[in-house]
Amino acid sequence: MNKTQLHKIAEDYFDQQGWEAFPFQKKTWDAFLAGKHGLLNAPTGSGKTYALWVAVVLDYIKKHPDYKKKPKKGLKAIWITPLRSLSQEIAQASQRFVDGIDLPFTVGIRSGDTSTKERTAQRKSMPDLLITTPESLHLLLGSKDHAKIFKDCQAIIIDEWHELLGTKRGVQMELGISRLLG
Repeated sequence: MNKTQLHKIAEDYFDQQGWEAFPFQKKTWDAFLAGKHGLLNAPTGSGKTYALWVAVVLDYIKKHPDYKKKPKKGLKAIWITPLRSLSQEIAQASQRFVDGIDLPFTVGIRSGDTSTKERTAQRKSMPDLLITTPESLHLLLGSKDHAKIFKDCQAIIIDEWHELLGTKRGVQMELGISRLLG
């Protein structure tokens, strides 16, 4: 699929919601589709979730044109937020988008509040997008099967990075990213 076709998938979803994609969202999609990485700085409530998650989804579709049939299982992206209160919001918006384009992806949350039953289920079958905290990421990275968990992960999204800078959690995050990329 070319860029125009990929944009159309997202824009059709936005049209159904009565929205129009912002230029920064489209630029984010294009940058990710071109294999770039970077920092997105935009005000709260401006659509960062749709800029970032849509980019990951469009990249998956680009690489798997038969995406509606049977998507490859496993973690495609990890979204790290130091604020657990944002997790539900991000999860709902992300799940709405994939449901809206008929992509059978799952979105999960993993934090200190996640039940043992849910963590066990995630270990057996990771969601396509996992929203987590720096501490929970650190625990996943310390597990014996961490290489298997993260082998298909194509994106690491760190939300509210400024909240982590200059803190122990920030150092923990930097070490976690180094391990994921190493």
